Amino acid sequence: MTTGVGALRERDGELASLARWWGETAAGTGRLVLVGGDAGAGKTVLIHEFGRRLSGARILGGACEPLTTPLPLGPLRDMADSLPAPLRQELTGTPDPMAVRRLLLAELGGGRAPALLVLDDAHWADAATLDLLRFLGRRLGSCPAMVVVAYRQDEVGPRHPLRVLAGDLAALPAIRRLTVPPLSEAAVARLAAGTGLDPTELHRRTGGNAFFVTQVLADGGATVPATVRDAVLARAARLGPGARDALDAVACLGTRAAPWLAEAVSGRPSGDLDECVERGLLTAEQGQVAFRHELVRVAVHEAIPPGRAADLHRRALAVLAARPEGEVEPARLADHAQRAGDRAAVLAHAPRAARRASALGAHKEAAAHLRRALGAGPGPPSARRAELLAELGRQCHLADDLDAALGAWQEAVAGWRAVGDGRRRAGALVGLAVTAAHLAREIPLGVRACDEALGLLAGRPGPEFALACAVRGKLAAMAFRNADAVACGERILATADGPPDATARALALLPAGIGRAQGGDPAGLGTIARSVRLACEASAYDQAGLGYFWLQLICVTRRWYREAERWYGEALAFTDEHGQEVWRQWLRAFRSRALLDQGRWDEAEALASEVLRTAGADDGRKMLSMVVLGRLRARRGDADPLPLLSRVRATMVTAEPYVGWIIGATPALAEAEAYADHLGRLPGIVRPALAAAVGQGEPWLVGELAHWLAWADGPAPVPPRAAEPYRLQLAGRWRESAERWQETGCPYEAALALAGSADEVMLRDALALFDRLGARPMRDVTARRLRRLGVRDIPRRPTGPAGPEGLSLREQEVLGLLADGLRNAEIAEELFLSRRTVEHHVAAVLRKLAVPNRREAARYARRHGVTVRSRG
Repeated sequence: MTTGVGALRERDGELASLARWWGETAAGTGRLVLVGGDAGAGKTVLIHEFGRRLSGARILGGACEPLTTPLPLGPLRDMADSLPAPLRQELTGTPDPMAVRRLLLAELGGGRAPALLVLDDAHWADAATLDLLRFLGRRLGSCPAMVVVAYRQDEVGPRHPLRVLAGDLAALPAIRRLTVPPLSEAAVARLAAGTGLDPTELHRRTGGNAFFVTQVLADGGATVPATVRDAVLARAARLGPGARDALDAVACLGTRAAPWLAEAVSGRPSGDLDECVERGLLTAEQGQVAFRHELVRVAVHEAIPPGRAADLHRRALAVLAARPEGEVEPARLADHAQRAGDRAAVLAHAPRAARRASALGAHKEAAAHLRRALGAGPGPPSARRAELLAELGRQCHLADDLDAALGAWQEAVAGWRAVGDGRRRAGALVGLAVTAAHLAREIPLGVRACDEALGLLAGRPGPEFALACAVRGKLAAMAFRNADAVACGERILATADGPPDATARALALLPAGIGRAQGGDPAGLGTIARSVRLACEASAYDQAGLGYFWLQLICVTRRWYREAERWYGEALAFTDEHGQEVWRQWLRAFRSRALLDQGRWDEAEALASEVLRTAGADDGRKMLSMVVLGRLRARRGDADPLPLLSRVRATMVTAEPYVGWIIGATPALAEAEAYADHLGRLPGIVRPALAAAVGQGEPWLVGELAHWLAWADGPAPVPPRAAEPYRLQLAGRWRESAERWQETGCPYEAALALAGSADEVMLRDALALFDRLGARPMRDVTARRLRRLGVRDIPRRPTGPAGPEGLSLREQEVLGLLADGLRNAEIAEELFLSRRTVEHHVAAVLRKLAVPNRREAARYARRHGVTVRSRG
């Protein structure tokens, strides 16, 4: 892109912010800076100028490329020549993504001078690069390094992975955000001085986009082209035929290319390439030729006739495929093969690209390569097609695209059935069961698939049988059939062909430990922990992540909060280290439930909201988080919780026998109906669920359902399997129940127990607890009960703390989303509110901030550091 004074008009403020954050970095407090702006706003020029002004800094830079499927860790590969040998070597062959992250962090923090790492065009980043940024963002605080990530704001929508990453990291102290705005009309006038062009018209036609302005001025035309495409193609039209051929070849090769490669693909001598540089369409730097901006490359590439473009990609594929093994990324070969329309080459290179992407943790990209291969391969059933489908199911699952994974597994099962391979069909059935277990509505399908797999594998011990037993045991545990879970674990060891290896022992210990711990024996947690350690020894990291998930699930649902706190920190660090975002979100969902139970409601709300925003599938993570938010709304008397909780319960109908006790949708809905004084609805909601819960035997669910039924029907026999605090409460032993709840760590439930009595002292204690928690509905119920006893000196309801300019916590959250550019409908979707409720919140924000519109509110948010909250 054009450099110099013109490109840096009106950028003093942005440069000053970068300089300030660099000062903090140099002092030992690292920063990750997200630099957003429209395409052509001048982000890259700004960052280059900032780097030019630094003295004594170590500067590394790389960019993502607009390939059909992004290159895993593309920016690191782009800067590979500048990286130390150990890291450069790790990026070749089959890299370990964990090793790559650690080596890069060591490089950033290990030098004598502070480091600047620039990642450009991050809107094209692959999943492995985003995981790397997530890893760095959580560790830069004590590292003398600044990581600057530039991206096109106009290409990053609310569900874009980079937007999700930004929201995930928003509350971390190392994160900073910077927006590069368009040029003002005054700046454009100064740039256009002496050209004879009308600056007002120039600003209007370009929107103040710095790149558009400089390209139009460089074209030197007497009129202003309608788009930058016209300006670029007008300049390209002045090239000789050979130079234009060379330019087209570079456009097909990517944003940059080695001169020898451009010459080989174009068939033109170096002089023609030099002409492109001399005319300002390409630059020559670090032994490569490159377009000044991706917009230039796109304009040139789109102007190439389709037949000629396919021919250029065909030549590029031939030249690159002839290079030594490992020199060219399979993803690049697959991209050229697809653009050339060469199906055989796609089928050859796309699976290799998928394996490479998967090894680096870029599972979304791996799935895209596999779809590309399936599209190019034979349609009829074959072992090759079934293999690709099974691998697609695995990659989609790892990419958190669970619905797509389910479909791929089902096709793979059908494919192996058609070719008559029972063992591999059983393997696909187990994969189907694993994915179905994550989708609450599909758990019955998973159970059937697992039973079918065990039938196919009967009498055939081996890794497939061990995995099928382990998955069946976990499904039994989800239905609270703890003895069956233990039996499945023991079956793995009993049927092993020789001494079981670490993986088999890990698989066996997990369901056994789950069954024992859920049955009330804390020693089962130690068994699960041993399973995790064995899985790590065998490098079965996803199995280890599953073990951590169960540790958190059991500790939270058993109300073992001290153990939950202990395992949460270790588990979160593990999933972060290994890029296991799915397990990490499950951990955070259970953490939000634990925070709710312990009366830490603001933290619970922030964390549950973050899981809802970032989870990629409508599965148990979202259901659990929605229940947490629904219960908070009910207990605080906020927005109507009934639509949200009714939606969760409707989704959970098919899964209730398996995970109803985990998600808690039915008791949550009963609680909300009780506070809404809809007592007539409670028996219909609670009685069927209570009968099922008694049969299942989960003590906390039995107790809670019996408690809410008593609200409608009055005193009733206490279910024998109810957890002790509920048994005491239902028996009218209010103070004892409250003490047990306090010992457990559940202050709201303790207050509920006290509020059930007719004793003034206990009711006053309940009132104080409700006031401390901000539980308005039950506070008002308790105050009315005190008045009926003749008490007159009842304390007034306290007012809650207000945020900046008197904004409530919900209004601050809405303001943070306004600053991210979301519309009302998108905010409603993000926060699971109605659109009308969001409109009320937005109106309140504008009124309290005394600003005229959403744009000014967003500006206030950026100026005062208001962001969407995220904790945990």
